Amino acid sequence: MSKSRVIYKADLQRVGSLLNESLKVLTEYAKLKDWKKTKEIILSKNLLNKRSTQTLQGILAAIRKRFLSEYDFLPNPHLLARVVSEALPRSVKIQILYPYICESDPLIKALILNVVAKKMETVPSSTLTKLDILEFLESEQEKHPELKKWSDYLKKRWTRGFLAFLRDLNMMEKAPSYKLLKPLLRTEAFTFFMMGLLDRKLSPIEALRNDLWKLYFLKDFEIEQLLIDAQARGWFYFFKAGDIIELKPRYPSLERWLDECLG
Repeated sequence: MSKSRVIYKADLQRVGSLLNESLKVLTEYAKLKDWKKTKEIILSKNLLNKRSTQTLQGILAAIRKRFLSEYDFLPNPHLLARVVSEALPRSVKIQILYPYICESDPLIKALILNVVAKKMETVPSSTLTKLDILEFLESEQEKHPELKKWSDYLKKRWTRGFLAFLRDLNMMEKAPSYKLLKPLLRTEAFTFFMMGLLDRKLSPIEALRNDLWKLYFLKDFEIEQLLIDAQARGWFYFFKAGDIIELKPRYPSLERWLDECLG
């Protein structure tokens, strides 16, 4: 993402989470490895089963922005498309899509880290209400004057969209409940991201402490348990004794792991 001032946009209320659509489009992209060809196929065959070409164009633009951008600590679009096209449980694929959506939308990410994460940390059975979200939007207006231009209607509509997003990600109970649910990160999704971090030549400590894990509300011991689980599958070598940490993937790259373990 650009280092210039972050601008909050109301993109979420226009298209929603698009999880099923994103999985279909990225699976096509994994086959064709070319966005222009992928878009042509989706449009010509109406693979997303939408009645309006304008709606379909908007969905494809949102998917491209979310998943075909480069982010500092996330695997590149080709590796993302590759992993979600494999025969993995849908829950794993959705967990993998999640941080890309957060990185593409600074407002979603800010709300997750500054409100949702704190609620999950302080109260075991915490809730997130519409008022909580509206208060956050209000509190951000000084740093983000663009929010002052949002009408009350737009704020309420975006709020509904964010709650639906959490429910789609299984991070909130179904309506009418507002109870938050801490996601249980699957070992496959964790390994995809951890291998991606190590591919970028991060040290074991840098990879273990990367801000990415905050999006899943993981504590240090939970990250270590995921590494132990991944080690049991033969994907990592992990050793910790006091301040000494050894962490090495059993494969030379994330792509090789995809080839040999998931392909």
